[in-house]
Amino acid sequence: MGDRQESPTTQIRDNTRTVRTASLLEAGNEPVPDALVRDLLVEEWFETEVNPRPLIYVPGDANTPKQVNLAQADVLIIMASDLTEEFEGHRHEHVNLEVPVTVEIRTVRSRQRMWNMMAEVRRIWYKWILALRPYHSLYFDRFIPDYTGRHGFYGGTMFLRMTADAVPLFVRATGGMETPAGDPSVDLEV
Repeated sequence: MGDRQESPTTQIRDNTRTVRTASLLEAGNEPVPDALVRDLLVEEWFETEVNPRPLIYVPGDANTPKQVNLAQADVLIIMASDLTEEFEGHRHEHVNLEVPVTVEIRTVRSRQRMWNMMAEVRRIWYKWILALRPYHSLYFDRFIPDYTGRHGFYGGTMFLRMTADAVPLFVRATGGMETPAGDPSVDLEV
């Protein structure tokens, strides 16, 4: 990932590559969804002249700026919403997870820049649609542009979802959702 060995439009169809994010580097950690999305966007953003890399952050992180000058950089703000769990099986041995994620887009460049940033996030999301460990599927639900603000300010909100189905409850409760990113072949000893 990020090495540009493949085309930016090549979809990853297997679950063998992991985003290098802090919560997935040690066994037993619960994944941090908004940080996972941030690190995926930072790593996979394909910079062009019309779509340079924006400032991408999660509110509350240590590197989150208190104030951003939109004349110097466009901004993407990543926020995970409520994690929902739905049990299945006769004895609730599996759980289905869903994490909604919102991506706020802010720019003063142009309406076109706002739509270009939305398209790049969507491209990355579709590229990883079936392969973003530890989730099984990614969904792009909708994009709502906001044209009601002050003149020269362009913003919009993307609504995304990450789901994992039939996660074994016991393995998740004892070892976290993920094994270490460095060696996906290691079995969890129970």
